[in-house]
Amino acid sequence: MLFQRTSLVLLIALVAFSLPTGPPLRAVETPNLNFTNDIAPILTKLGCNSGGCHGKSTGRGGFKLSLFGFEPLEDFDAVSRGSRGRRVFPASPGESLLLKKATMSVPHGGGRRLEPTDPEYALLRDWIAADMPWGREDSPRIQQLQITLASPQMTPAAELQLTATAIYSDGSQRDVTRLVRFNSAEPAIAEVSANGLVHTEDRTGETPIVGLYQGHAAISRVIVPAVNPDADVDQRLTSFPIGNLVDKHIVEKLKQLRVPPADIADDGSFLRRVTLQIAGRLPTLAETEVFLQTPSSDKRAQLVDRLLASPDYADHFAQKWSDLLRNKRRGQTPRIPGTIAFHRWIRNAIATNMPYDQFVRDVITATGNVTVNPPAQWYAEVRYLDRYVDDTAQVFLGIRIGCARCHHHPFEKFSQHDYYGLAAFFGRVDRKGGAGVAERRADETVFVRATGEVKHPETGEVVMPRGLDEEPIELASYEDPRHALVDWMSAPENHYFSRAFVNRMWGHFFGRGLVEPMDDLRVTNPATIEPLLDELASEFVSSKFDMKHVIRLICNSTTYQLSSQAGDDNLNETQNHSRFYPQRLAAEVLLDAFDHVSGVPTRYSGLPAETRATQLPDEDYSNEFLLLFGRPKRESACECERTAEPSLSQSLFVMNNSFILGKATSSKGFAASLAADERDDPTKLKELFLAAFSREPTPQELKDATEYFASEKDTKKAYGNLLWALMNTKEFMYIH
Repeated sequence: MLFQRTSLVLLIALVAFSLPTGPPLRAVETPNLNFTNDIAPILTKLGCNSGGCHGKSTGRGGFKLSLFGFEPLEDFDAVSRGSRGRRVFPASPGESLLLKKATMSVPHGGGRRLEPTDPEYALLRDWIAADMPWGREDSPRIQQLQITLASPQMTPAAELQLTATAIYSDGSQRDVTRLVRFNSAEPAIAEVSANGLVHTEDRTGETPIVGLYQGHAAISRVIVPAVNPDADVDQRLTSFPIGNLVDKHIVEKLKQLRVPPADIADDGSFLRRVTLQIAGRLPTLAETEVFLQTPSSDKRAQLVDRLLASPDYADHFAQKWSDLLRNKRRGQTPRIPGTIAFHRWIRNAIATNMPYDQFVRDVITATGNVTVNPPAQWYAEVRYLDRYVDDTAQVFLGIRIGCARCHHHPFEKFSQHDYYGLAAFFGRVDRKGGAGVAERRADETVFVRATGEVKHPETGEVVMPRGLDEEPIELASYEDPRHALVDWMSAPENHYFSRAFVNRMWGHFFGRGLVEPMDDLRVTNPATIEPLLDELASEFVSSKFDMKHVIRLICNSTTYQLSSQAGDDNLNETQNHSRFYPQRLAAEVLLDAFDHVSGVPTRYSGLPAETRATQLPDEDYSNEFLLLFGRPKRESACECERTAEPSLSQSLFVMNNSFILGKATSSKGFAASLAADERDDPTKLKELFLAAFSREPTPQELKDATEYFASEKDTKKAYGNLLWALMNTKEFMYIH
């Protein structure tokens, strides 16, 4: 009898384990309930399938859901059938573990997620009571999400309700406000509750409210105009000089915000700003004196052209692209010449104004040895399939697509199919020589195999090459798929490519991108001024990807030439460029500035004596100063690797370290030469201030310096101390 009873138990267990997965055949057809449309969104809204809970790759507490519900069929099985159906109890729905955990009737590591009085609780209970239906296979599917606000303009400290509407494949619409995940990009301007109630703070500005629902995203913008009684605001906005398309969009946004622009920067400030940002150096004393004395009305545009034609422009932007393309030696000894050759190639491409699409094509489709084809160096650091995809998307498309390698992207529409569609373009790339990142050899050669494929990690199917949101591409066996990738990227209708470049340039000159972070372009991270980004991108395409053309547009705009001086009426405006936002100099530019104003150059082992920091070819040429002030190690393709945040260590270094003190007090430096000069102090002080700040000293500064000189018997020491004091100011270390 005991044997028969045990056998019966085993038979029941075997039957239970052999039940098919997927929509259960026994499910009651309930036209009003559908797992994908009704139940899965609740799990997402409550955070059950987030990356920190059951949506993580290993699940939590033995319960695993797909991240943010992108695989509803898998989630249906996990909820209704997982662990032999222990989470649901149709005979008594209220006793279901799914509900008892969510309401904390039993202990739950995720805390309380529901109240028994919530509508979501009632819907889950009804679904369980209906025997957990999957729903009809021909049930409508969501096609679009819309979120609307009664009025986009709100007053400070006000509240307004958002409405979220899902539009389905059969044309029906449903209010899904309670099920949408809302987020405010700028909570300091406006916050949004879980149920879509927008509350503005007492601050002028604009913020997008992002809504996510069933893999769809929608944006609603909230504008909080300034409550500004100043009568001349309208006049200042109306009289704003429209230099080009940039200013047209900027002034339109400022009118919406009722924030007046700052005054135009003086000649000295503009000269210093544009020289530092285009050429990566301070203006020379001769350049400053000539520019300040030139009366020509178009001298600023002429200056921009001169700087773009200078070798310093090529040096400065070659360093920027060497960072992004990870031109990294990794300290290998003996020195492999690849990084130097690649840096030289990048510099020559910038100097000759190579069209950007050709620049990108030469890098991505590079083959051979770096001594023959320097762009092949990119494959020396970007060595593996996932890096090919991640770096290509981030650098050239402005998309951080790495999340889609393992699961559907949580903040974008891109799936694993999209990720491996891009990966398939690189499926035949191989190399000879060198086993890993740290074992590269000088004779390493990149080539394209005759065959090669990429498989989807979940399904095992071979993935065909395809661009994002595009159909698969059929390629002949002899074709290099990477050329097809660049063809798709650089096509005029591919807005990712052109928008990514112009946004990166905007971020370089203004300190923040129209989309910020500047290499994270996505629907859920919209530009502050979308029409401006779109028109700049179109202009870039129309110019046949002329990189200098974009820089001219930016630097010749009135917006770029605004003063950095904030007033009471635009102090809190930090996104829409009512003034120029000060930026600390990049590490290499700052070090060159110290060298320039002190007259004492920094030496780099193995390089000519006149080499500047902005000309260093790779990360292995470095020193304590560059590391301390945020020079990137080129470990990633992210702009964020370079840091410009000030720190106490940096301040102490500039004030006390012998490296900087030695430059200020050197007997062969600029300060010593001024001390030995027989001209009067006011004349020499004027020269010192022009060299450091591109302006003459104010009457108060002249008075203070003269009094200090009178108190100091050692003239050389006095000039050295004054130079040290000027180098320690924010005015010297910042672009303003």
